Amino acid sequence: MIKKTILGILALGFIVVSCSSDDDGTQPVVPNAGTLEGGPFTFCVDGAADMVSGISLNNTNVAGTNSTYVITDDSGNILGLPPNLDAVQGVDFDGAGGGVCLIWYLRYEDDINGLEAGLNANNLTGTFDLSNSITVTRNAPEAGTLSGGPFTFTVDGTPDMVSGITLDNPDASGTNRTYVITDDQGNILGLPPTLTDVEGVDFDGAGTGVCLIWYLRYEDGLEGLAPGMNANNLVGCFDLSNSIQVTRN
Repeated sequence: MIKKTILGILALGFIVVSCSSDDDGTQPVVPNAGTLEGGPFTFCVDGAADMVSGISLNNTNVAGTNSTYVITDDSGNILGLPPNLDAVQGVDFDGAGGGVCLIWYLRYEDDINGLEAGLNANNLTGTFDLSNSITVTRNAPEAGTLSGGPFTFTVDGTPDMVSGITLDNPDASGTNRTYVITDDQGNILGLPPTLTDVEGVDFDGAGTGVCLIWYLRYEDGLEGLAPGMNANNLVGCFDLSNSIQVTRN
């Protein structure tokens, strides 16, 4: 009786040891996405293709069964899932319009949910790890529309000012702004900073001819914005509104 009991205990111990060994042999995967390097990038939405370049992945300790890159907006909404770095660097960000994109690298297991364009990366569930992000800023200046005029004055020594001009700019955007007064060839005559300044200009003093009033929104780095230069030769990221004509007889 004692011998049978001992044998039973030994058998039970063998089963426990066997189960314990199986469990130890199957370790859960802990995804690690590593670190993205490169950027940030700033583009001007102007119809010309804008691609990122020089991005690299420090993947010394990366882990995870599956992988992809993830492009989101600045709220985390998933815009695309390029499978590799070559695909990321083939994305034309100009086509996305103005705004901010974020590029991430993702390692994940088969239990992930919510990984598709149109969903939000903040709501991903499952076993995964997202890297740091690289920012892609897409500037798209929008000047809006000027209303008012046209104006016709007689050059007679009496001050002639415009009035009643309005700017319809519910979607206006651009870091910097100014009004621009040119002649009919685009030569810049003045850069009044506000509409009040525009309506304070005495066009009688300019003599006979035609002036054009514009509104300009632009990003840092704009070249050619100075009196004596020509607005047709501006270089940079900008948008000019329509013009209002001032004829000086």
